[in-house]
Order: sequence, then structure tokens, then C-alpha cells
Amino acid sequence: MIPTHSSWLAAHGKLWYDDKWYRLAWLISPQALIAVLVLLFWAASPSEKSLPWAKPVDPALRDKQLAALRDSAKTDRQAMDKLEREARGGDMAAQFYFGTLFDPSIHFSTIVQPDVTQAADWYARAAAQGNDSAEGNLALFYSDGRFVRLDYTRACFYARKLGANSYAPALRVKGDCYARGLGGMPVDLAQAAEAYEVAASKGNTRAEASLGYFYETGVGGKPRDFATALKLYRAAADKGDSLGLHNLGFAYNSGSLGLQRDGGEAARLILQALENKYDVTLQSLTSRPELWSFDFWQSLQHRLAERGIYAGPIDGRASPATLDAVRRLGTRS
Repeated sequence: MIPTHSSWLAAHGKLWYDDKWYRLAWLISPQALIAVLVLLFWAASPSEKSLPWAKPVDPALRDKQLAALRDSAKTDRQAMDKLEREARGGDMAAQFYFGTLFDPSIHFSTIVQPDVTQAADWYARAAAQGNDSAEGNLALFYSDGRFVRLDYTRACFYARKLGANSYAPALRVKGDCYARGLGGMPVDLAQAAEAYEVAASKGNTRAEASLGYFYETGVGGKPRDFATALKLYRAAADKGDSLGLHNLGFAYNSGSLGLQRDGGEAARLILQALENKYDVTLQSLTSRPELWSFDFWQSLQHRLAERGIYAGPIDGRASPATLDAVRRLGTRS
């Protein structure tokens, strides 16, 4: 006869109250089961216990992989789609590299047309997560004004975050922000000098010329050192930088920085700055012509005449005809 549920409960109740060992077995059996399971886990093979939950990501390797994927994405639609998925997934490096495919300043992609709005959007997403390269590119975008409206507030917002490992041109922007107090930034010549020095050490010509001024005047924590200033101006001028050409030209004009006065050499350098459409040079010549020597004006008139821009006398005077020729050469069309 099969015992009913009620008869089982009755038997269980009798044993519970009459047999202390029966009660003890019921109390300890759950704990015993747990202990057995723990022992079984630890008795598992070492290879199973040592399996890692997840392998840590190597940021440098990850960046290298995404850079290679971007390089493929320049011409490969499947690679571009994969990079886009990574970017939309929130990876800041992928967002930066995806943005470069649309950047009109570098023309990477043969699949999509340059699109500054797309580039700036993806750079901004990456910059919001602290991507230094994206911050640098945005600083350049907004300080250059070629592809977006010139906006020093945005340019300096991104530039001030840049570290020493950033692109040299972006660090030069950081120097400008602090040196000139652009975009609401406080003027901080020490910060400016530091940014220019790092950018100059990486070969940025405008930073070299800007740093030269700090050594010429002894500001921003730099010693007054004419030899270093001259070296920096000359290095920038030799590479065609307008500020370097202007400052070196003025040094020859005035005989400063240990140079002997040479109006002809001054005119040669200043003419190059005018051909570069450098507004500082144009403003200096037209608003303060008395700062420039007779020899300088005479040599400049001769050079302007050779280019067919000036037809007046070579008399060393900053006459209206001479200044008109200067304006025509130095004004952007």
C-alpha cells in the first residue's frame, strides 16, 4: 500500500519530535550540500579555474588597429562601415578616425565627399570623452576659419586642454590663446611660452617665430636672449613663415638683435611677407612708415618696380604711390 501524503507527514512529525538525530540531519543537510558544491568547484582542473573573465584592452594596440581600419576605410566601403559601427558604439578613437574620413583639410576618403559638419560632429563626440587628437583638430578648425566660422571661444576651449603630446599646430593655437587672451582666455605668457616651446620643438614654424619674440623681450619666464631670438626668427623665415619674415626683416631694418643695419635684406624679407598677405606687415608699413629706414624704402621700391607693381621714382620715400603698391601686393583678393 502506498502511503498517503498525510501519513508521510505524520511519520515525519513523529520522528522530528522523537529522534534528535533525525532533526539534526534535516538542519545540516542544506549547508552540507553547499559545502560539497564548493569543494567540487575548487577540485576542478587548474586550467578551468585560471581562465580570465576578460582580457584587458591595450589602448595603444587598440588605437593602432583602428588607425589601420581607417586607412582601409579610405577606399573600402566594408572597412568604412565597420569603423562607423565602432564609432557609433561609443569608442572615442573610432569616432576620431571616422571623423578624419570627412575632414576637408586632409581629403582622406575616396568614398565620401569632404563634409566639415560630419567631421566636426565626430571630433566633438571623441573630444567629449577626452580624445586629445580630436581636441587638437577642433582647435585648428575653429582658429583657422577656412571650413567653419572663425570662433576663438571654441578654438581655445579645446586648445587649452591639450597636453605636450598633441599636434604641433594645435599647440601653437594653444600658445596664441594664452598669449593674446583669445576667446575669453586669460592672458598667461608663461603658459603661452610653454605651448610655443613644445610646438617649436616639433618643428612648427609659427611657434618658432612666436617663441623668438619671448626671447627678444624676455617675457613668459624666458631670459632676454637676442641670439636665441634671432636663431628662431631665422629658422621660421627660412621656411617662409610670415611672422618670422616680418620680425627678422624689422631686425635688419633697425639693426637690432646684434645685426648690422641692412635695408636691402630687410626689403627682401618684408616683400616675402607682403606676398604672403601678412596683415601685420601690411599694417606696419602703411600705418607707421616712419619706422622703416630710407634704405629699406628705396630697396622696396626697386623690388616693387621689378614686379611691375610700382612705376614711381626710386627715392626712398613712403609716398602715396609707394604705399598704394604695398597695399595692392599685401591685400588679399
